[in-house]
Amino acid sequence: MPDPAPADGSPPPQATAPAARNELLTLLTLLLVSAALLALCFGCGAFWLYN
Repeated sequence: MPDPAPADGSPPPQATAPAARNELLTLLTLLLVSAALLALCFGCGAFWLYN
């Protein structure tokens, strides 16, 4: 079902692409930071285990 048109006659907002791209970059950054921290934890664990 399509969104109803605004009652005041203003055009619907079209600036959702930059916000979606910003959110995607934020999620990608969080994913990379999480992967780096996980690798650091495994590296420290392996170092502790084998020394």
